Amino acid sequence: MTDTRRRVKVYTLNEDRQWDDRGTGHVSSGYVERLKGMSLLVRAESDGSLLLESKINPNTAYQKQQEDEKFLTDLFAQLTDEATDEEKRQELVNFLKEFCAFSQTLQPQNRDAFFKTLSNMGILPALEVILGMDDTQVRSAATDIFSYLVEYNPSMVREFVMQEAQQNDDVSKKLTEQKITNKDILLINLIIEHMICDTDPELGGAVQLMGLLRTLVDPENMLATANKTEKTEFLGFFYKHCMHVLTAPLLANTTEDKPSKDDFQTAQLLALVLELLTFCVEHHTYHIKNYIINKDILRRVLVLMASKHAFLALCALRFKRKIIGLKDEFYNRYIMKSFLFEPVVKAFLNNGSRYNLMNSAIIEMFEFIRVEDIKSLTAHVIENYWKALEDVDYVQTFKGLKLRFEQQRERQDNPKLDSMRSILRNHRYRRDARTLEDEEEMWFNTDEDDMEDGEAVVSPSDKTKNDDDIMDPISKFMERKKLKESEEKEVLLKTNLSGRQSPSFKLSLSSGTKTNLTSQSPAANLPGSPGSPGSPGSPGSPGSVPKSTSQTAAITTKGGLVGLVDYPDDDEDDDEDEDKEDTLPLSKKAKFES
Repeated sequence: MTDTRRRVKVYTLNEDRQWDDRGTGHVSSGYVERLKGMSLLVRAESDGSLLLESKINPNTAYQKQQEDEKFLTDLFAQLTDEATDEEKRQELVNFLKEFCAFSQTLQPQNRDAFFKTLSNMGILPALEVILGMDDTQVRSAATDIFSYLVEYNPSMVREFVMQEAQQNDDVSKKLTEQKITNKDILLINLIIEHMICDTDPELGGAVQLMGLLRTLVDPENMLATANKTEKTEFLGFFYKHCMHVLTAPLLANTTEDKPSKDDFQTAQLLALVLELLTFCVEHHTYHIKNYIINKDILRRVLVLMASKHAFLALCALRFKRKIIGLKDEFYNRYIMKSFLFEPVVKAFLNNGSRYNLMNSAIIEMFEFIRVEDIKSLTAHVIENYWKALEDVDYVQTFKGLKLRFEQQRERQDNPKLDSMRSILRNHRYRRDARTLEDEEEMWFNTDEDDMEDGEAVVSPSDKTKNDDDIMDPISKFMERKKLKESEEKEVLLKTNLSGRQSPSFKLSLSSGTKTNLTSQSPAANLPGSPGSPGSPGSPGSPGSVPKSTSQTAAITTKGGLVGLVDYPDDDEDDDEDEDKEDTLPLSKKAKFES
């Protein structure tokens, strides 16, 4: 059977105003004859002895609240009192930790009231004192309590530290006289220092504290009201009072061309710092930009590219990649002025031909510059590092950068070239429906072998004439068709019987006619086409039979239009025509296919 009784820990306040631990037991309620009413009972879980027996009065809730406030006040007083025994302090801080953990089971409104009460009773000042103590167990428990507060309400923590900073500014002269710096008494700086000074080889505590700092500086959970913006106020405070503490180990370790300390634990710590700085680059605006440029932070970070620990070098590269990804010209000018691609190129060359994360990450960064066409960085890389990179041919990234650079130079040397290309792009598909395709016009103008002397070619200016001018020769053409039909048949018959090849059917008009009349019958030029000598359908070939006319085309001479030529309509001849088309000369065939 499951035990549904609630497990509690009982403390009693002794005569010296100290809390005595009475033990752990299970709480229940019942009628107690001696107390003449319903009472709370707590029996020890070890032997069942009675640890607490208290009558429930109608005003218990009010009394409980007063007792809770008194209890918390006394608890925080004992935690921060230097006279408190270390073992006693450990018990109290662990109790407070369990107390906060228990709050996670409460309903949201009850949890709000719980943390609000803790805040009003002074839990944050108490934690600030506890975190400054030497006892590692006490500090560890205090860190867990702080994490509950940050996760519940980061704005509450921000408000406390900003008020604290304001108070410190008001008494800054007194602090200077006592040789106490602001960072020594700011809660958030204590958190940063504990992260930096974590003695755990795996830096478990540092990872936890870095996560808390990331939550505190995340603009996504900052409030904005009509009177103030938490983001503006807190980030201004953070970069003024705290950022120098966070970057201190980075600056101390990168004074030379390579890290002064390169052991595993230091590399892990610097990787955590870089992770938080990278987050700031992504989510903060001018605050981090001003700090990086004024403090020359990127140069110091890129010193870590020379670390023997690949994960740290990749963190440094990721930091720079995040900056380049913003495509901010302030950052770009800073990078170019300080030649901050040099450590990256050195790391790339030192990596050699090994295909690993370092190789891929560096190539990806240059590829981003090429694809996004960041002109200033492209020119800077090619002008300063092309000789070192020109032999890299297993990817096209660097040759692509060179091509981008040459295109930029070409546009700079020929400013009219861009406007001309733009015009061509804009008008490439805006053709008049009545005009010929460019390829067809080229074919007409270059096919000199099939043109007779004196034959007129349509000028480009004639293409724009109106439809009335075009319809007039069409009407004349149709009138003459009926009158000349019999005469044209005789002309065709005489031509074929005399062994002369039928004329080209590329229609060309005199200068007075219009280009829309121009038509083309490529099949007439093909050997073996109907009407050609030797073709199955020609009168001069064996077995030829005259066919009825079903298709006509106009032919021209120097004088203009003279008549029509009949084509026999035979499906079988069409098939043979397609087979014989392959025997055309290559130049002619290309023109027809175009």
